[in-house]
Amino acid sequence: MRFNIFQSSLDLWGTLSVRVALLLGASIGVLRNRVDGPRRVSKLSTLTTLICLTIMTYALTKLLMFSEKEALLVDPWFLSLVSWSCVSAMGTMYLWGILAKTSNAVRDSSGEEETKRLVDPLADSSSEPEDEESKTFSGKHRRCKGAKENSDSRATVGRLLSYCKRDSLLLAVAFFFLMVSAVCEAFIPYYTGKAIDGIVIHQSMEHFTKPMITLAALAFVSSIAIGVRGGVFSITLARLNIRLRNLLFRSLMRQEIGFFDLNHTGDITSRLTSDTTQVSDLISLNVNLFLRSFIKAVGFFIFMFGMSWKLTLVTIMGFPYIAVVSKMYGEYYKKLTKEVQTSLAQANKVAEETISAMRTVRSFANEEQESESYYSKLMVMFQLNKKQALAYACFMWSSCISELALQVAILFYGGHLVITGQMSGGTLISFVIYELELGECLESVASVYTGLMQGVGAAEKVFEYIDREPEHPSGGSSAPDHFKGEVEFLNVSFSYPTRPDTEILKNVSFTIQPGEVTALVGPSGSGKSSCVGLLENFYTPNEGQVLLDGRPVQDYEHAYLHSQVALVGQEPVLFARSVQKNISYGLKDIAMDVVVEAAAKANAHDFVVGLPQGYETGVGEKGAQLSGGQKQRVAIARALIRALIRKLDERPHTVP
Repeated sequence: MRFNIFQSSLDLWGTLSVRVALLLGASIGVLRNRVDGPRRVSKLSTLTTLICLTIMTYALTKLLMFSEKEALLVDPWFLSLVSWSCVSAMGTMYLWGILAKTSNAVRDSSGEEETKRLVDPLADSSSEPEDEESKTFSGKHRRCKGAKENSDSRATVGRLLSYCKRDSLLLAVAFFFLMVSAVCEAFIPYYTGKAIDGIVIHQSMEHFTKPMITLAALAFVSSIAIGVRGGVFSITLARLNIRLRNLLFRSLMRQEIGFFDLNHTGDITSRLTSDTTQVSDLISLNVNLFLRSFIKAVGFFIFMFGMSWKLTLVTIMGFPYIAVVSKMYGEYYKKLTKEVQTSLAQANKVAEETISAMRTVRSFANEEQESESYYSKLMVMFQLNKKQALAYACFMWSSCISELALQVAILFYGGHLVITGQMSGGTLISFVIYELELGECLESVASVYTGLMQGVGAAEKVFEYIDREPEHPSGGSSAPDHFKGEVEFLNVSFSYPTRPDTEILKNVSFTIQPGEVTALVGPSGSGKSSCVGLLENFYTPNEGQVLLDGRPVQDYEHAYLHSQVALVGQEPVLFARSVQKNISYGLKDIAMDVVVEAAAKANAHDFVVGLPQGYETGVGEKGAQLSGGQKQRVAIARALIRALIRKLDERPHTVP
């Protein structure tokens, strides 16, 4: 018996054997090897998806073949077989995913550690190797990041959008005008076809003029709606940028000092500047584009299906392939984006560190080596950029080929429908315009997915810092009315979090009475500065206690403690502000006479009044415009002003 593809459904039964073979082979592999089997199944997920999509496409093509013979098309047995082929293909993809996910349950401990290492967003080839102390300190935090790496990207996008709840009214306005513009644009190809039919079929100016007037009105309304929508979206997402930066900076202000010892300033500022900007820009652009493209695509589908369900079916066949390619590219681009952001942070770290220590660089004539170091970091990022460019080129090539093949199929089959009298030429032209518009929408959606993945990659890094809880709280709640200032170290042992194996203090005990001047004497590295850091509650002792007036320093409220304890370092740090603001740093509503009194007690008043603008003179970045001695005197005044304020508060008030 000869096989006729236009009449026999035997080939559809053949696709059943393919699906059974796929699931049976995967199941046997997982049962025989519960460790490596699921991983191998997961690696073949994309190939299996493409096979199932091909089966669905073939079943729909078979339906179009049988649609040429009405008697065969209404055969319930054949329609059931086509429906079952499509449904079972989707079921095969679902079951394949279940088999692949079993790898999380059977992974052994070594594989789990390896996976955690691989998903660490900071573990890239451009990063410098960590020492053992850094690994120990950051182990808990890295495990947290590794877990977040596996989080659903949709949850990250949802969290970003949740920050826009306050702007729900603005978003509603933007969405309304988005609907107006999308509906207007959906009607434009339809009336274009009507106008062509008026010329070709009716050959009447009346049938041509009416659609053209409608087209002009639709274009006018759509342009106004697009402008309003874009402006409102821009305002809304600018507010999102502000919220993200504010949340991130406030989270950084809560972190313990050990966090800043471990993380370089360049890495932190990169999160605060480039990553937050990238998140807000990409989310604002892509959410706007996605909503516009999605609504237009729905409208186009409705019109296309009303014109010809057969041509619409041909159009649908190509969409899943484009979606699979977009997903593969988006996931790969997300990974590359994280690596690029990390390499950029490394380059920023070198630049920030070098520029902030330019005097030291110049004194050792090391400008060329620092330039080479920065250039090497940039070259690492450039290598990743080349990978991004290659991936984008391959994606555009595959996307253009897919769209071209789809257009050829539509024109070929549409020409057949026109010749057989199943649709008019104007309708075919309208359908082609809809398909071209729909292709642009799908291309936009594909670019939206890529952009969202890029934004999600940056957002996850921002959320790592926003969600991070300090391992050492900054202070308690105690704020007594009277403070004597008795300092007692009671059997204190301490090592820095970045060097936990190196014990700086070991069972140290001493007492300092109020009013005493005490000097800690010892060789470099003996723990003198560490004692000051513990007294400032910058760190927590490994053992023992640091007491102030008999209470542990961590029990005092943060602002209260540092209003009672002031630090003047050997190399004091001033801010790029005026002298007056540096002296009153951390205080509010301080009278100018108190600032002058503190400066006079610190022997700083004479040189300050000699500055060009007196107390309003800026000191430059880190006090670079002052000499070393002048910076120390301003820092002493900054410490003394707290004692002056304390005396003023304790002074008895007279009632007139």
